[in-house]
Amino acid sequence: MEPGDIELTDRGYTSYFWVWDVLARQGHFLSRCSRSSFAVAQMLFRQNRAGVSVCGVLRAPKEFKRQCRQRGWPLEVKVRFVTVRLKTGELEVLVTSLLDPERYPTPDLAELYWRRWGQETFYGRLKGRLDLENCSGRTVQAVEQDLAATLLLSNVESVVIGPAAAHLAQRTSQREQPAKINRALSLHALKTRLIDLLASELPAEKVLQELTQWFQHNPVSVRKRRKVPRNPFSAARSYHFQRYVRKLVF
Repeated sequence: MEPGDIELTDRGYTSYFWVWDVLARQGHFLSRCSRSSFAVAQMLFRQNRAGVSVCGVLRAPKEFKRQCRQRGWPLEVKVRFVTVRLKTGELEVLVTSLLDPERYPTPDLAELYWRRWGQETFYGRLKGRLDLENCSGRTVQAVEQDLAATLLLSNVESVVIGPAAAHLAQRTSQREQPAKINRALSLHALKTRLIDLLASELPAEKVLQELTQWFQHNPVSVRKRRKVPRNPFSAARSYHFQRYVRKLVF
């Protein structure tokens, strides 16, 4: 984390220790609060009103006071809480170090926090499609090598699908549901040609041309207004999906 960066985090990270860990690095944060987090957040959940922006003071819990003194951190910090109403009707409470409501309006903070979703889907692709947790060895070195290889494949795929994605978007722009690249297919196609692309005597232009054609096969539709409810699954059904249904590319 560099000075001036803004850290976006989901529920579960937000705590007094987390807040000061970010501020000590001269950064900022925008984090979602759980219903059992700070007292101000709990009050806002009870009020159940959207568009609220209020500043409050966080005080270090007893279990953190000693660590804060050792690190030279104050035992109090001023933060700002804002509330946002999701399309599902659920109230979302965010806490941030961006205190100025005129410079950082609540709607802008809501839009900023929504940008975290792209990172969440990326983690889902790493752990789902690329089966990141299926390591080839049990040593630290093996795990680090697998992680580096997975990130390399994913980063290269994000770059080389550009021409195919642009061509597909232009070709289907008049459709009610435009098409986009099927990322499972593109990852699988690149997996078989990554060595040819990076470390063979074959012309890279020829390999990229073949990949661009493959990437456009079996695209998926962009359904912008689709809202799929999250149904709770039993442990048995989840286990069956993970073992027998989930499609992997690794």
